[in-house]
This record gives sequence, C-alpha cells and structure tokens, in this order.
Amino acid sequence: MSTQDNKGITAIIVAAGSGVRLSADCPKPLIQLGNRPLVSFSLEAFELSPKIGNIVLVAGQKWLKEADDISRTWAPTKLFSIVKGGKERFDSVRAGMDKLPDNCRIVAVHDAARPFISQRIINDTIGALGKFHGAVPGIPLVDTLKIQSEGLSRGTRDRNQFTMTQTPQCFHREILEEAFRLADKDGFSGTDDASYVERLPGARIAIVDGDPDNYKITTEYDLNRARTMLANSISHGYRCGEGYDAHRLVPDRPLMLGGVNIPFDRGLEGHSDADVLCHAISDALLGAAALGDLGAHFPDSDPAYKNISSVLLLEKIHEMLKDSGFSISNVDATLILQKPKVAPYIKEMKVNLAKALQTSPENISVKATTTEGMGFEGRAEGVSCRVVVMVKGD
Repeated sequence: MSTQDNKGITAIIVAAGSGVRLSADCPKPLIQLGNRPLVSFSLEAFELSPKIGNIVLVAGQKWLKEADDISRTWAPTKLFSIVKGGKERFDSVRAGMDKLPDNCRIVAVHDAARPFISQRIINDTIGALGKFHGAVPGIPLVDTLKIQSEGLSRGTRDRNQFTMTQTPQCFHREILEEAFRLADKDGFSGTDDASYVERLPGARIAIVDGDPDNYKITTEYDLNRARTMLANSISHGYRCGEGYDAHRLVPDRPLMLGGVNIPFDRGLEGHSDADVLCHAISDALLGAAALGDLGAHFPDSDPAYKNISSVLLLEKIHEMLKDSGFSISNVDATLILQKPKVAPYIKEMKVNLAKALQTSPENISVKATTTEGMGFEGRAEGVSCRVVVMVKGD
C-alpha cells in the first residue's frame, strides 16, 4: 500500500453499495464488466492519474475480503487504505475521510458505479480548485424539465439553469470536513458531496464539463449499456499475448502438463494442480485481451481452487476471452525441463488444450526443450513454460 502522498491529493472511491436495483447475486462493486469487477475501473483510473497520490477504498462489509486482492491488482502503488462503508453514502464518505493521509489537502470523491471516468475529468475537477472551494463535473439537461404533481404537469423550468452532476467531486479537505461536521450537527442528508459544501457560507463550487459516458450504473439497463460500450471499445483485428509460468518439482505431487499426468517421481508444487503449460497459456490469453492475469481471477488464497485442474481454469479463461469479443488464432508453447522426457505425451496435451480452448489441435503448438543442465530447470528443480498466443477480435 502507498504510504506517501507527494501531491497531497487523495481519491476516496465509494464502493459500499449493495446493487439491490440490479438484482445481482453479488455486491454491486463485484459485478463483472468485461470479465473484471466493476470497482476495478475506478481503481485503475485513479491509479493511472498523475494527479492522485493516494487512494482510499470504501468497501461494503460483504466484500471486504475480496477488496484487498482487487485493490492490489488494480491500484498496486497508490492504495493507502481500505475501510468498511456505512449504511448511507454520507456514512461511507465520512469513513473514508477518517482514513485520509495526514498530509492530504485535496479530496476527490468518486462513485465506483461510474466505471468510465476519464483522465480529463479528473484533471479538470482538481485543476479548478485553484480558484474555488470545490469542483464537480456536470452535463446539461437535454430534455424539457417539467414540474409535476398528482400526475399533472404544473409548469416548465428553464433547463439551461440546471446541470446533472457526476463524480469525482473534488474539495479542499478542510472545507469538506467542515461541511460534513455541519451536516452531522444539523441532521442534514444530501444526495451528493457538493450538497453538503453548498450549505457553508460563501462556498463556491465550480462546475466543469462532465461526460455522458461517465454515468452511474444503477439498473440492469445501465449495466447492459456499459457492457455494450466496453465491447464496442475493444480494438478489432489481431492481438498478441505472452505468458510465462514456473513451478518447483516436489515429492508426493502428480506431474500435470497440459492436462496429462506424466509418470515421474515428483510433481509441481502449487495451490492448483500447478500445470505450468495451462497457466502460461492462460496468462498469455488474458494478456492478449487485456484482462489482467491468472492470479487476479483465480487467487491462490481461495480454497475453491485448491488442487483444481488447470484445464478447467483454462476453459474459464476461454469463456472470458469469448465474452470480450476474441477468438483464438494460434498458441505456441515451449516447455523447459531437463526431465522427464515429455515428447511422447505432447499429442495428448494438444488434444486436451484444443478441447479446453474450443479450437483445432492444428492451432496448438507444444514443444519441449532442455537447458543443457543450466539453471533450475537444468538441475531438475522445477519446470517452466513460455507461451505466445495470437487472438482475433470478432
């Protein structure tokens, strides 16, 4: 986790929502979007922002365990703290503020349910704080705004006087803390962070240009729209991916390579069956589709994957690949080991891999080589595998 904030700017990512309106079978931040959790998009955006020094993630009780693994994957250098959220958004934001770094002077509060936040909006909202107490992104209304009561139109408002606000909403730390103290004292409940700051005498909050794509996923329609947007953003054509894996040879373990149990006095050590061939192919495919790595999807801390067949994991990776709009062109793998000899088993490996990847064995190449006694492979201490894959956008 990050321990220093060189710029004094911290992002609080609010991800404690339950997703009731989505009828999801998991907490909203964990809903899969492009084969990665929804919250990962916000974590990645602020991780990549040069304006941000630290990230505080406010997570719901139901997924605190997963929050650590996800955060370390998508915000490896800027994650400062993970804190449990409250019942209401106000409580969650305040919980995040209680864990800010001591030298934090600017706070950017963002809803994790807005996955398509741009670097431009992050820069503009933070940049506006040179002249204002706070800044929020907003987009104009395009529909006519009516006043209604009891099912009847009671008048029309000038839509040019209104804006629909988004996040991140950025404030000087002391201003936001003062606003929250006042709201707590008065029992005031707002619908966004700016509504609290607006109650302070003389508060000036800038509105910068937002983006229609920076919308909040609330309903099933919103989620389907996001999935369509993500699918359309994937560049078509061919992509290349590289994978590598290595495991130690130890007693009392089967030696699984490409789903084949190779006769030998030792096997590969690992949480799963430690099949280096399947693991390297999996990482190469994930890399080609920009879907992270094997450990992010199947962590070795999860007992569900204890001794699991890596061929089954490869099948799951292939499903992710298909869902992201890619198909396999070819796989080229090289096993590196001094012994045992695996040439007699390569044909069976290719058949297993082809079935898992739903392609022809002709598209799978598996080779084996030694290191002439050099290195850990040469000393028969372990086995490694290198893989290159080509995938095509559908």
